Amino acid sequence: MNREGVPGKSPEEMYIQQKVRVLLMLRKMGSNLTASEEEFLRTYAGVVNSQLSQLPQHSIDQGEYQICL
Repeated sequence: MNREGVPGKSPEEMYIQQKVRVLLMLRKMGSNLTASEEEFLRTYAGVVNSQLSQLPQHSIDQGEYQICL
């Protein structure tokens, strides 16, 4: 993750956005989140909604795997 400053965003805001993104990706890949992780996502529901629209669409979503050699 990029730790360089982003204009207009505090380090705490950046941390929250990055944590939300990681937790959403883990959930999307089928990982079971802990109760505290789920509570974090509920607490930052506004961030969750904005991050959901930014998640990349991967072929894994359709059950396909690509092998890069």
